Amino acid sequence: MELTRAELFERVWSEPMGSVAARYGLTGNGLAKICDRLDIPRPPRSHWTRSASARDPRPDLPPAPIGLSETFALGQRQPRKSPGTRTRMSAEERRQHLMDTASELALKEGLSAVTIREVARLAGISETQVHNCFGGRTELLLALARREIATQETQRRKRIARGTNHQTRVMLSTIGYLHEAAQRGPLLQMLLRTPEVRDALKPEWVAQSNAARAPILQQLVGKRKMDLQSARASTAALAAVSLKAGGIVASRRAPFAMVEEICLTVIMAGVHSGDTLTAEAD
Repeated sequence: MELTRAELFERVWSEPMGSVAARYGLTGNGLAKICDRLDIPRPPRSHWTRSASARDPRPDLPPAPIGLSETFALGQRQPRKSPGTRTRMSAEERRQHLMDTASELALKEGLSAVTIREVARLAGISETQVHNCFGGRTELLLALARREIATQETQRRKRIARGTNHQTRVMLSTIGYLHEAAQRGPLLQMLLRTPEVRDALKPEWVAQSNAARAPILQQLVGKRKMDLQSARASTAALAAVSLKAGGIVASRRAPFAMVEEICLTVIMAGVHSGDTLTAEAD
């Protein structure tokens, strides 16, 4: 059940804490801790044993603590599992589970819905347990973005390994990238549009791109077939075409087959042009 701080404040000053807590499947002590965390003043223990005239006056409700909203969720606690059926995730399993939960939430409701509180609720654990895995929301989003990028890079390398020559490897890499962008791209696009995520990942992204282009540059420049400046310009241009095409298929702005055909035509024409220059230099 969703409540506002004002609603809970009104209820704990209208009847005993135990009665309010029971309504939400909580203990009086548990409800008191929630009030303290949300900075909601509550009556002293002796408040309801006094006559109405002798009770403490109701204070004003202060603003919510920094970082907390005026609305929160209360509900019945999950039943405990017996010791024989309880399973405990490892730290890494817990991290992966939380990232899976955050990913599903982002794709369903948008990245703004991904908060530590909501991820904890969906995962069925406390916010403290989430903070034990991730320092905060930004750290969670960064871990999710890094996982998506690493998955795409792993798939790209597997596809390239099946190529028997340079042109085939480029074609397989391009097709694989577009398919990954269509499947996983929407989430990564959302993450990379978040300023704090984009800025934090920029050095890593540049380093990874440079590492991926290094073998291509070496091949183009080898034996002085192409000068380094021209090689860098051509690879940067083709990479930009792929990235743009990936963004289009990820955002579903055009049919996948059409984007794939246009992108492959441009990329392979560029590769063929480079190979022609190389042959003429020989």
